[in-house]
Amino acid sequence: MEYCQPGFNNPADPSSLAFFKTSLVSTYLKSLIQPTFVDAEVPQFLALLYLKTSPTESGFVVWNVDPDSGKLTSTIGLQAVPPNAPGNSPINLKRVPKTRELLASSGFGPTNSNKIYSYKVQDDGSVTVGGSSPSNTVPTSITPNTSGTNVYAVITPVSTANIYLFQKDSSGNLVQSSLAAYPFGTYCSPSSLLVSPTEQNIFITNPSYLAIYNQDTSAGTVTLGSGSPLTMPASPTLNDNLNLHPTKNYIYTTITNIAAPIMGFTYNQDSSATAIQGSPFTPSSSYSATTASTKTLTIDPYGRFVAFVYSDSSGNRLQLLTIDASSGALTPSGFPIGVGNAPGGLTWDESGRFIYLFSDTGAISSERQLEIYKVSSTGQLTSTPSSPTILGAISTFNPRGLASVTKTMRVKQGEYP
Repeated sequence: MEYCQPGFNNPADPSSLAFFKTSLVSTYLKSLIQPTFVDAEVPQFLALLYLKTSPTESGFVVWNVDPDSGKLTSTIGLQAVPPNAPGNSPINLKRVPKTRELLASSGFGPTNSNKIYSYKVQDDGSVTVGGSSPSNTVPTSITPNTSGTNVYAVITPVSTANIYLFQKDSSGNLVQSSLAAYPFGTYCSPSSLLVSPTEQNIFITNPSYLAIYNQDTSAGTVTLGSGSPLTMPASPTLNDNLNLHPTKNYIYTTITNIAAPIMGFTYNQDSSATAIQGSPFTPSSSYSATTASTKTLTIDPYGRFVAFVYSDSSGNRLQLLTIDASSGALTPSGFPIGVGNAPGGLTWDESGRFIYLFSDTGAISSERQLEIYKVSSTGQLTSTPSSPTILGAISTFNPRGLASVTKTMRVKQGEYP
């Protein structure tokens, strides 16, 4: 007597032994193929430096950042931290790369509060003071080296020597460097300061020029690079808009050129430089500014894009531009998106996933706000669940700087950015 049997040797028949064997072998082979893991920076915190009135207070707001969606959750709210002194005015905020250390410069308050302060973000989002520089100076622009052991600063008001180097001592305080080259003078009214990862190149802008200095760290000397100050079609803007490419010798800044406000240079280790072909660049094909409209510029930590906020006849806009890795040339990526009034503090988190900026709602509700955008691998921008986050009234709350704090984790290759 014959019975109807399943296809015993048919790998496509789920009831067959062949199918079972094939599935077993496939599962086993997959278990042998382990994914490749790499170190990457993953979003953890976002810190905002603020100044508010009624009553007067300066300090930080810190949020937890969801690494996938970018959603913000509050930690412990507003934190008044030194130098929380009447009349004090924090100026800007920088982060030491791949650490929880923040640096804020403070000035125009009581003379004993005019310092560079170092802070650390703790596990619960609280911020503690780590040390400070000598008082009675007004550091208008600061930039740390990659380890945070050296902090370069523009100090005003001084007569001629206005570029200082502070070095961290064993107690965590910043002491003025004893190197003979410091402090040194540069062109009048320097506004922005940046150093290369090797600290061999020092970049400084003022209302007229971009100058590149060459530093010999072993000899302790600083000399003006060949060709500096660099010729540009318009004056540099006075906001802190110097940006270095993370792996190439490209530097970008903004200028008061109505039609093309982004300037790029290729620099050499001897601090000589040449303009990138096609520079200065226009941010978008729809760009229609009638006055100098530069707001703020930042660069992707993976070197794929620059982000630029500007104002034109259609309003305030955020635009990404793709960086040509071989030449440094910029090309608009996609279309600009609308953002709030008076945008500033443009910050790209070190994971490459999110862009932050602060703005305001204008006459609609007269509030300061924080905007957060997620960046795709192709340069598309999407608003995150927490965007916008209301910060406070325009009349009483003044954001002074943003810093994204990431943590180094092992992730699957390709997951970041």
